[in-house]
Amino acid sequence: MKDFKDVLIGLALPIAVTVIIVVVIGILLRNSTRNKSLHRRYLLQMVRVLAILVCLADVISAIDPALSMNQILLRGSALVVAIVGFAAQPAISDLICGLLISINKPFEIGDRIIIEGQEPGIVEDITLRHTVVRIYDDLRIIVPNSELNSKTVTNTSYRKADRRGIHLQYSVSYDTDVNRAMDIIRDCVAESPYTLSVETNGIIEDSGPVYFLKFADSALLLDTTIWITKNTSSYTAITDINLRVNTAFNKKGIEIPYNYVNVVEFKGEKITAVEEESISKKSTPSKRHFRTNTIRLNVSEQRMSDAVGSVQRYASKRYATKQRLGAREEMQLDLLCEEGLRIVLGIMEDVKADFWIEGSGQLYRIHIRFNAKVDSSEYRKFLGLSSEGKNEAAQGINGWLMNKLMMGSGMLSDNASEGNDKLEWTLKEDPEIKANIEETLLTSIATDIKVSISKERVELVIIREIPF
Repeated sequence: MKDFKDVLIGLALPIAVTVIIVVVIGILLRNSTRNKSLHRRYLLQMVRVLAILVCLADVISAIDPALSMNQILLRGSALVVAIVGFAAQPAISDLICGLLISINKPFEIGDRIIIEGQEPGIVEDITLRHTVVRIYDDLRIIVPNSELNSKTVTNTSYRKADRRGIHLQYSVSYDTDVNRAMDIIRDCVAESPYTLSVETNGIIEDSGPVYFLKFADSALLLDTTIWITKNTSSYTAITDINLRVNTAFNKKGIEIPYNYVNVVEFKGEKITAVEEESISKKSTPSKRHFRTNTIRLNVSEQRMSDAVGSVQRYASKRYATKQRLGAREEMQLDLLCEEGLRIVLGIMEDVKADFWIEGSGQLYRIHIRFNAKVDSSEYRKFLGLSSEGKNEAAQGINGWLMNKLMMGSGMLSDNASEGNDKLEWTLKEDPEIKANIEETLLTSIATDIKVSISKERVELVIIREIPF
């Protein structure tokens, strides 16, 4: 045995170092703003445990070298194996599973997850034994790492730094106008002060789409996903939107079905109305993504005026109403549709074209597409316009389009664009004839014009960005 003084001297350094390490790690773990990473928190706790074990080994060695950890483990290996195999098995399982979770990172601190069989909640912390999840009313679920590692986990914030998604589902009766119900749900989501905008197809929308996915036994099921910041309570956001949807459905007479015990004959229009509570909301939504039905225009069977007229009466009017465009913007949309169709159908005397409009109240695209295979009669007609494969008389956007059609047909038929099955040009990126088309009606309204040519079809896209 060593002298008591020598023992104290031998213990002072390892204990002091261990205390400093434990205190520093404790401070780092409490500093949640800098240590939100799951694996970093787990490794810090692992380092703290290892420091304590090393300190314990140094203390035993300082008291009596004969009682060093190596000798104790060698002499009592059978006992150690028994303890590890029975008493410490759950702890070791949690430790290993926690390490695997920290390495693979199926979720991060602050993510919203749904553990199979548990309520959805926010990941707050991970320790060597368990993971802490905060649910409604500030309650915590303490889930052992081994159990968490063996269950299915739905992560609505996976690899999203600033937002998380929440799936919502609503049931409506079979006699409901589904399009109207979908619009109401989107309005309610957009009006909520807790929801974020969504980017779809390059267009920023005030809410995500609503899907009609299933015919249930007694209801039609509508699904949507809302997006909120990671600092927003999911229960608060869900409650706010559900209240808005319930109020709106009651006002519009949309029934939320339930199981009936008796057969009830319903007569007349439902007039129950619930006054909307005075709660904060964003401005009424007016900009969202919408796509009209595809219209097939067969010019060989109807005159030009009939084709353009049908488009104006149906597609442009429907789109302007759906997006709540003003009279001026609706008129400009009509003009763009008319000019675009006249250009394409004027070049092609006999063609079947597809036409549709898609976008939002901020930006929309007019698509005009027709099939024309390379080396077909249509392309040969373009190439035969002049001996040089060019139409010198064509001016403005018509000439630009015809020039690109001839250029594209030649490149694709001659395999000059090796490795490319599609060629694209935009007016903004083609300044060669910009001076010739600046004063046309189409280019003065449109933001950009794009033409794409493949071996099967040609498509003209007129893009209009609506200024605020």
